[in-house]
Amino acid sequence: MTSRSDTLFQRIRGLHITTRTALLVAVPVPIVAWMPGALGPILGAVVLVALLVMVQRDIAATPERDRITITRTLPVKLSIGVPNPVTITIQNSSSHVARLIGRESPPVGFVGKRAIGPLVIGGRGTGDVRLTFTPQSRGAYEFGDIGIRLVGPLGLAGRQFIVPLSEEAKVYPDIQAVHGYALLARRGALQEIGIKRARLAGTGTEFESLAEYSDGDDYRDIDWKATARRGAPVVRRFEAERSQTIMLVVDTGRLMTPRVEGMTKLDRAVNATLLLAYLATQSGDNVGLLVFGRDVQRYLPPRKGHRQFLAVLEALYSVEGTVEEPDYAGALRYLATRLGKRSLVVLMTDLAGTEPSRRLLGVLGSLTPRHLPLVITQRNREVEAKGDRVPESESEAFETSIAQTLLRDKAAALRLLSARGSLVLDVFPEELSVAAVNRYLEIKARGRL
Repeated sequence: MTSRSDTLFQRIRGLHITTRTALLVAVPVPIVAWMPGALGPILGAVVLVALLVMVQRDIAATPERDRITITRTLPVKLSIGVPNPVTITIQNSSSHVARLIGRESPPVGFVGKRAIGPLVIGGRGTGDVRLTFTPQSRGAYEFGDIGIRLVGPLGLAGRQFIVPLSEEAKVYPDIQAVHGYALLARRGALQEIGIKRARLAGTGTEFESLAEYSDGDDYRDIDWKATARRGAPVVRRFEAERSQTIMLVVDTGRLMTPRVEGMTKLDRAVNATLLLAYLATQSGDNVGLLVFGRDVQRYLPPRKGHRQFLAVLEALYSVEGTVEEPDYAGALRYLATRLGKRSLVVLMTDLAGTEPSRRLLGVLGSLTPRHLPLVITQRNREVEAKGDRVPESESEAFETSIAQTLLRDKAAALRLLSARGSLVLDVFPEELSVAAVNRYLEIKARGRL
């Protein structure tokens, strides 16, 4: 059982005396020093007693610890690289007003404001505080306890305590981008994020509808009979064939591990892969996944539907970069033995130097006759800036020379890949997801599969 002294100690330990009170305690000092005789100490004592009474009343007007209930609401799946909403709900079951501030405890590396309040909640009232946190990496993390401090109406004293609220939070690829894409698609407003309409006439497309002619439409799509009936130009709209196969291949090797503006190249590639998987499954395509470094780490055979998208999401959740060179030959050989139908093979990788480029060039040729490879790499603003600048010192000249060599080798490798039948896409990391989606839509619309 808890003794009275223990209970008293706990109550005292949970009390908080503010800086304002500490400053007021110093008020009697000049009174004692300047008043003659015993009058000074008497007045000083009176002031101190009055202050203690006010402190006691401030504490009494503050809700007890057990009258304050704190809950935290997190998304089931947090998204990497974007602000995630976190809601702190405070319930005050006391009849006293709760004036409080607090501090959230997000996982290490999460970026965002931790302060809660100041917040005023009336007697038997409820208040919400909405915070956002941006994770920099995928994986499992833990939110910690929340610290709360209550202050009385005079701001002299109150209570403070820790609310035990530790809980796990899982950070996935950017699911918010998928939700945003779906919402804009329903509104017909994908152009707001840079997604281009890609309905082009050509082999392998299916007739969808008739529409009024608009700038940019191909005159070969004009339906002359419908135009004659309506008295205005009308074009045929086409949509890409469904039930094609797209194989998403993600390289986790050392060139994918550098961070660019807070996120690794691998994380950017994973986000783009997830968005492509969503779009392709929504389009009725068969979608597969291969993740590799030195060895094959994950493989999902191509399938249709939302369940396949969820399987891709879970597989990408735990993908980690390595400091090893990727084994292109082993991964693509593994893939070639499992792909029967002609497929679009989207390879998220990066190239630097002649040796990695040579290894990739050596194995993509075996895919090209049967499948359509799309090699997606990421540009580096820092390297490009160093390659373009006029050096002003010997060290800068050395850095510029290295940067120019890297850029030249990569450009040569991409040109050779293109000449040998592969499609290539080289964009800045922050443009990767939208650029990959646009290229996929273009490939589908042109009937390249």
